[in-house]
Amino acid sequence: MNENQEMPDELSPADQPEPKQEPSENPAESRSRLIRNAAVAAVCILLLLPIAYLLLHRAPQRSVLAGLPAAAPADLTVAGLEEMVHSIPTVANRLNLSLAYIHDNRPGKAIPLLDSIVAEDGNNAVAWNNLCVAHTLQMAYNIAIDDCNRAIRIEPNLELAHNNLGWATDEKRKAIAAIATREQIAPASRDAGSWLAEGLDDLHVGNYDQAIHAWQQTLRLDAKNAYAANNIGTAYMMKKQPAIAMTWFEKAASMDPAMELAKNNLAWAKDEEAKAAKTGHRSK
Repeated sequence: MNENQEMPDELSPADQPEPKQEPSENPAESRSRLIRNAAVAAVCILLLLPIAYLLLHRAPQRSVLAGLPAAAPADLTVAGLEEMVHSIPTVANRLNLSLAYIHDNRPGKAIPLLDSIVAEDGNNAVAWNNLCVAHTLQMAYNIAIDDCNRAIRIEPNLELAHNNLGWATDEKRKAIAAIATREQIAPASRDAGSWLAEGLDDLHVGNYDQAIHAWQQTLRLDAKNAYAANNIGTAYMMKKQPAIAMTWFEKAASMDPAMELAKNNLAWAKDEEAKAAKTGHRSK
């Protein structure tokens, strides 16, 4: 596990795009409030985005550099924003709710909202930038890098996206370095935990086959390791193979019947397989 993540420096207020403010709220106070609320960024397992259904693993810490295009009342809670989006699902309201989720250490809930926005308007640079933030917090570094690059192509001068691209790239570099360090250890002297950690780093940088191999080594040394079985299923989900993933989630659940994340992942895999069947692209 990456126990000690370095927190990058925050952007100065001048580096951040000026959100529109309600007349009653001072812009400087608004920026200060957003930065202060965003400073809490030690994210572990989140329950609504499948990539977070992994072994407990601390996410990189950072002051969130996500954009808020439209001001919301300062005292409006996440629940209040959810109700607002339910009643009036404008782009601005969804962006505000997605940012609130990120500030509340729930980037997994922000991602579907942001995905809905870019599905409607692929040129929304703020949404792509915020996806980069959420995916980096989820440690899906390759996806985050792609998100930031999309934002920059749309709006080359978006400083937030440039900073977040550097953040995601740096976290990916750290993960690759951690993998290289572990690979120097003689296989015969490695324990199950070492292979489990390597698999997570491989997954985070998009090396899904290598991650599967690492977790298979975990199971070789610890045949009842439900986390390894669950994580193999997650890797197959990232490879768009939900049918295979289901077998691994079922194994994880049988190894540890109390493991809710394996049950949640199994439901996720079944849902994705059902979607594939409807579209005629059933997985192998």
